[in-house]
Amino acid sequence: ANSEIRGACSGQDAADRLGFNEEETRKQLIDIQLAKAGWPVSDDEVVVVERPVEHQPTQTGTGYIDYASKHRESGKILAVVEAKRCSKDPADGKAQAKLYADGIEKETGARPVIFYTNGYETWLWEDHANSQSPPRKVHGFYSQQSLEYLIWRRAEAAALSSITPDQKILGDRDYQYESLSAICGAFDQGRRKALAVQATGTGKTRLAVALTDVVLKANAGRRILFMCDRRELRKQAKNAFDAFLSAPSTFLSKDSLGELSNQLYFATYPAMAKIYKQLDPGFFDLIIADESHRSIYNVYGDLFRYFDGLQLGLTATPVEMVSR
Repeated sequence: ANSEIRGACSGQDAADRLGFNEEETRKQLIDIQLAKAGWPVSDDEVVVVERPVEHQPTQTGTGYIDYASKHRESGKILAVVEAKRCSKDPADGKAQAKLYADGIEKETGARPVIFYTNGYETWLWEDHANSQSPPRKVHGFYSQQSLEYLIWRRAEAAALSSITPDQKILGDRDYQYESLSAICGAFDQGRRKALAVQATGTGKTRLAVALTDVVLKANAGRRILFMCDRRELRKQAKNAFDAFLSAPSTFLSKDSLGELSNQLYFATYPAMAKIYKQLDPGFFDLIIADESHRSIYNVYGDLFRYFDGLQLGLTATPVEMVSR
């Protein structure tokens, strides 16, 4: 399907021949993607199509948001979506989407999450006052639950660097504190990925546990995924996390997602590859990838492109051999 969309959207002429104007892009592509994320476009109690918004630079002062996601109970606008025809650069809608978010914020006092898309590429923009993140390309739209958490986190999350590391987890190894500090600092500055290169036996898993502890205490994440390449390592990792953290944890298997009310999830790469599309891209806030070397990304790269959470890679591979 992606190759078909890519072909259809490869140029203005092709899009015109196929009838992919903005209306058709929305009907044939974006509506389907929204429905997959749990946005029922046919239910205006949840998704308002062409929602009017004031404070716009038009003759009447009114604009119309292509899609606005509403909280089912409060009616609060969680997100706005600016749609462009698939032959257009989605960035063409960035400024317009910001104007819509500005209007909603003036109207309701709350700023929504911004998406802009051409049906093939989708971008998410957290442009609120506390954000250090530039717009980023995402695999798809967040579910309503993930949007609610994203907005809640704006007011409740502290800087990761402000949380004191737990000495019981890291012990007395200074390099562990330096590593954790560097990772937290990078994430606080808006970086989305980090790589920890440590020799075997020097405490990569403990570093992962310490980062998870910081993320949970800072309210910067509520679901963390740890992935490795073998079930034995998966069990060892869960035992290590459970020894220091009281957060509820579970295994994910290739056959079932199981209970999704936990905070810590452990899976092998092969199992996760079979089930990840059952979750929305915003489901995990932090993904920790063990044995994070080139072959893992060559085979399982889709996992890291699908989920939008922060990512920490762990590897013992010498740094000169790591594909950065």
